[in-house]
Amino acid sequence: MNRLHETLSQVWLNIQSSLFPWLAEELGPLTAKQQELVTTLELVRIEEFIYSAHGFPGRPAQDRTAIARAFVAKIVYSQVTTRALLDRLDTDSALRRICTQ
Repeated sequence: MNRLHETLSQVWLNIQSSLFPWLAEELGPLTAKQQELVTTLELVRIEEFIYSAHGFPGRPAQDRTAIARAFVAKIVYSQVTTRALLDRLDTDSALRRICTQ
């Protein structure tokens, strides 16, 4: 249990000291909800679980990582429908950039 605590403390320190300042420089000041989303994405690291196959014929591949990150944002932002999430992504450029980075 102590090792888990140390790992989480190190991750949180990295988020606060490196990631938040870098994002604030790129996107401007982050809201509390944006910070919550960034922290969740950093802890979950969903991109490690996304399978991406290249080279198959048919419809061009979409960036599945960005799509998965957007669905995490849907939960964090308590969006009831995917349409509400898409509308939010259309109007919130910071959220859009967080999902695609």
